[in-house]
Amino acid sequence: MSRLRSQDGATLILIVGVVAALAILAASMVALTVNVQHNTATHRTQSKAFNVAEAGLDAGQSALWVKWPAPTDGQANGPAPNPLPSVTPSVIQSQFAAEEFPSPTSGPFIDVKFYDDDGQFKDAQGNSRTPGILRDIPYDQNNNGYMWIESQGATGSRATKVMGLVTKVTRDLKVRPGVALYTDGVLTTKGTGNQPVIGVDNIGVTAEAYAQGGWDSSGQADMQGVTFNPAYDPPVGLEDVFPTATLGTLIEAAWGAEKYFKTQADVPDSAWSTEPRLIVIESGGVDCKDIPDTDAFGVWGDGQPGNGDPGILIVLSGDMNQTGQKKTIWGIVYLVNGVLLRGNAEIHGMIIAEGSADLRGTRAVNYNANVIANLNRPYLLSVKLVSNTWRELQPQP
Repeated sequence: MSRLRSQDGATLILIVGVVAALAILAASMVALTVNVQHNTATHRTQSKAFNVAEAGLDAGQSALWVKWPAPTDGQANGPAPNPLPSVTPSVIQSQFAAEEFPSPTSGPFIDVKFYDDDGQFKDAQGNSRTPGILRDIPYDQNNNGYMWIESQGATGSRATKVMGLVTKVTRDLKVRPGVALYTDGVLTTKGTGNQPVIGVDNIGVTAEAYAQGGWDSSGQADMQGVTFNPAYDPPVGLEDVFPTATLGTLIEAAWGAEKYFKTQADVPDSAWSTEPRLIVIESGGVDCKDIPDTDAFGVWGDGQPGNGDPGILIVLSGDMNQTGQKKTIWGIVYLVNGVLLRGNAEIHGMIIAEGSADLRGTRAVNYNANVIANLNRPYLLSVKLVSNTWRELQPQP
């Protein structure tokens, strides 16, 4: 008995030791769990900040696609455009759920900046290199089609900054200059005054009109400065005037710019007044009176030299009509079906009507060389990230 009694203290010490070890282990597990949860939350917030920064980079590319900031005179080292490219932080933040992406504890939710590159794609030894950044120049001053975008995103207590070099993707549009009107069908004109139904805006410029089905004229002064169906060998056809590839490029660009609509009723007023001035309507035709005025003179599009893209209206199914008030369009109208312009509707540029063209009234179509010159240049299709230029930077506090 004494021997068993003598071992009671050892058993107690063993039990106390086991309990202490378990307590230490439990405390360690609690500390580890808290630490893991903290690290997980930090990592999750960091990942969210990264997603915001990436969204800013994408938004920056979209801003450059809508209006590439080239010098206003089209020459390297020319004047800066106005406005300069920008991304509105509130627009980006509205795309993220506030409960998942809270406002940052300091600084903006998103900050996107644009910089020109230095144009140096080769080092002193002639090896390829990534061009440097000109942080004091926020537009494509050297006019080489490359720019840097820097985007910092922040949410909660974390921030991430990324950047990349982007370039514009273009395609040449080959529209035959000097053509006021083309139709595969019959051209009908009925002038009502001493102004030509088909004429020319530019002094000293002549134009041509083509109607493969012939011309039915029953008015006065129907054409001025315009030659009807001039003889060429081989004869001029639709593909020569407005190639299928050009039409496809414009339709593709409209899809990318969200400027492709089922009917005219689906076109919001803002679509007519924002860049690019490109509208594609799938069916139902168009009535010019329902095209909203983009200035005080009822004008849509731009016919002045160097002032950007002309208006391009493409109707894949349906006619174009003009009723009611005067409407003036600077640009190109392409209709798979026909056109009927009455009253004092004016199109300055070019009109393609595969079906037929019925022009009544005065000054229906005036060829404008500036419009065609503005169109016959590389057309911006998209903006893409240059390979191996994406990088993550230390965010600014």
